[in-house]
Amino acid sequence: MKKGYFMTKKCLLSFCFLFSFCASIFCVSYSEKSWRILEQAQVCFDSGNYGDALKFAREASVSRKNETENEFNVLDKAISPAQVRKAGDEFSAVLKVLKEREQKEAADIIEKYLKLYGNSYYKDSIHNMLDWLKERNVYPEADYLTGKIYQVEGEYAQSLSFFERAYSEKDYLDISDMQYEILYSIGFIAKINGDLEKFEKTLLLILNNDEFFKNELLKKSITKAISDDKNENVDRIFLLYRADSKYSLMALSELGDLYETRKESKKALECSSLAAVESFAHILTAIEQRNSQFKYTSLENFFEECKKYEEILIWAQKNNVWSIFYQLAKRAGANGNIIFAQTLYSVMANSIPDSYYRSLSAGQLSD
Repeated sequence: MKKGYFMTKKCLLSFCFLFSFCASIFCVSYSEKSWRILEQAQVCFDSGNYGDALKFAREASVSRKNETENEFNVLDKAISPAQVRKAGDEFSAVLKVLKEREQKEAADIIEKYLKLYGNSYYKDSIHNMLDWLKERNVYPEADYLTGKIYQVEGEYAQSLSFFERAYSEKDYLDISDMQYEILYSIGFIAKINGDLEKFEKTLLLILNNDEFFKNELLKKSITKAISDDKNENVDRIFLLYRADSKYSLMALSELGDLYETRKESKKALECSSLAAVESFAHILTAIEQRNSQFKYTSLENFFEECKKYEEILIWAQKNNVWSIFYQLAKRAGANGNIIFAQTLYSVMANSIPDSYYRSLSAGQLSD
């Protein structure tokens, strides 16, 4: 159990690091007091001061509730006059009248949330925004951080409770995609607790937003190419199929491992093949951004090109990409597709960038 626990924790920390890095790039700079308090909580958490982190997280939640109530009251009052009501429900018309009436605070509130969530989120309706704001008395980011504090303290029941609360509040996340980090946290607590049914359901919930995972025709086409068991199909599947989803790789890998444990070899192969295609497509895009002359001709020339870019190798390492390719060969072999598996092992033994998987693949080659 300890080995599995630490591997699980390592995977989750890796995902959280990558997500936090992305969030730091795209996060809007907020002026709210609640956001500044939560930032203090995060600093305390990162330095191991969990007592103060918990205190600040709680303060941030209270502050967010007070801010939201104030914003609702300001906006409700601003759109109540007849002149504003006559403008209609669309944001552009309402904003025009509010600015003419010098209702700067109300206009700033509207523009802030339009910048965060977009016009379509509220269906271009000021009243939809007002209804949404009335319910925004929660702070899912603070609840999620509280869950992480309880997690590092080993209080998994409390941790899971806060993670699940944060996910139930996902409509109010400042960065919507953070819901995937929350789901991974829920899933890995379930795995640590031995609740594999909940773990599977959580992984499937993550993958529910992956259009490629839901594309049964795509998955069957890829696995059929593998089942045809031809040498040339190792290169062909990466030439013919493209799929790239930002948050699916870890879910596909974990789900494949789960199915393998259950002896569900076809499902395990399906997860591995899609994970390989998705990781390939993601890296290929990165390569083409750096070298517009690169053309994929074979998996071997792809691996050789990967070796030229340190940042791609770092990303691949953090996302266990080389393990994904190795698992694809292993599961193809377990499915009876020996020619495909041996060809893939041969390519990896010669050119995969990671020395560990080169050696592992070489050991799988038939004499």
